[in-house]
Amino acid sequence: MANFLRVVKTLLALPRKRVNGAASLLTGWWMVRLLWRFRVLVAATLVVLVAYSTWGWVGLVLLAVVPPLASLTWRAVHPQSHGWLMNRLLARHRLRHVYRARWDAVMVACNLHRPLPGGDYGTPQLVTVSLAPVGDVLHVRLLDGQAPADFIRQADELAHAFGVPDVRIAPSGPGRVELVLVERDVLAEPVTLTDVPPVTDLRRVRFAIGEDGRWRTRDYANIAAEVGGGVPGSGKTAGETSMACGLIQNAAVQYVVIDGKGGEDWSWISGRAAAYCAEDEDLEAVLAIVEQVHGLMRHRLKTQKGERGEANFWNLPLDAHHPVVFVVVDEVQTFTDTKGMDNDTKQLAFQITARLSALVKKGRSAGIITRLLTQKPTSDALPTAIRDNASVRTAWRVITDDAAEAILGPVVRRSDITPVDIPEEMRGVAVVANAAGRLERVRFPYVDEHTAERIATRVADLRRELTEFGAPGVKDDSEGGSSEGASGEASEVRA
Repeated sequence: MANFLRVVKTLLALPRKRVNGAASLLTGWWMVRLLWRFRVLVAATLVVLVAYSTWGWVGLVLLAVVPPLASLTWRAVHPQSHGWLMNRLLARHRLRHVYRARWDAVMVACNLHRPLPGGDYGTPQLVTVSLAPVGDVLHVRLLDGQAPADFIRQADELAHAFGVPDVRIAPSGPGRVELVLVERDVLAEPVTLTDVPPVTDLRRVRFAIGEDGRWRTRDYANIAAEVGGGVPGSGKTAGETSMACGLIQNAAVQYVVIDGKGGEDWSWISGRAAAYCAEDEDLEAVLAIVEQVHGLMRHRLKTQKGERGEANFWNLPLDAHHPVVFVVVDEVQTFTDTKGMDNDTKQLAFQITARLSALVKKGRSAGIITRLLTQKPTSDALPTAIRDNASVRTAWRVITDDAAEAILGPVVRRSDITPVDIPEEMRGVAVVANAAGRLERVRFPYVDEHTAERIATRVADLRRELTEFGAPGVKDDSEGGSSEGASGEASEVRA
């Protein structure tokens, strides 16, 4: 108390000028902080005053008309940069005025805080907010000792506290986590494309939209095979169509399509495909095409290093003279499931299965990617020797857990995400594994057959015969002695 009185006496003894100067300085500092706190309002007021003092009412009219027109023009000329800036401004506003004001209270209510010495507590740090089609994304830095699992356990409480239907938790780096506040299910809304942009980079191929509303991409470099399955009408062919429409616009891509339905689902690509077959009963015709692709693979494996300097196709730049070959076999069970076949047809089926198995096992280094689709994802229709060597797997809606496992492997048994749970009306929704190996739901876009045919016709001049790249002719290969080797491999698959 004595010390306090001594300080007061000292201040009273100061000259009046010094006291007034100190008071003015403190007042000025307080005013600066107040103006900075309301800087947006102050800046807007100054702009209005300057416009009115310079041009009068005309200045106010221009101020009300010019900025919106400039924004609309900017959005029309370059929507990407305009959208980026608007989203950034809106995200900053929501960070400061929506989430930061209530962040500590939510963390305490959801038991995500930590007690500190002295009776205080610490909460995870809300670093920033970003906008996604599905809703706001909160980027959070965890406290020492916290893990993403702590937030996952409190997901329901977080959703209730933030007033949204669902909150998804995803690790975003060491000590960091993302809270996706889901305000709408983007997978429930069909995605229809009236055109498809060309694929220029096979290491980033857009194929579907994830639950966060963002496009998912695949890296097809060093990929040998992909398997996909689902019940009829689940969207398998439509999903493959949308991706094929982008790939066929690349001169360094050739397509081989074998449609086991025996219908016209893939007829749109016939003018662009290096080989096309819609036979579901003539297995000799199917075998002839598969043998031709197999011959191309063997030719590349034997000559690629000598001719191009690298044994692995993917260590070389993409070249239209040495294209990637996508082999799509739709309803592959037509040719691999031998139940009900006579002996001669079974032998052809064994040979087809053997060649497909060889492509799956060895096609990677030759730049041949085999994609097998089936509505009967069982081990007799999709041999495990093929499935287990396919690094990309897609499961549209299926009925049983066994069917889900036949496509995705045992990992689906340990996951909360399964294609069995996909509703019947959500055609085009599938379960895939992301780059980290975790399963997630995605929606493939829909491209109608007229749009697909228009795209294929537009790039029909990019079509090349496989024989131009070293593949044997269909007749020569079928008349040669390759059947014996195929039978030998077939017996291995049968076993």
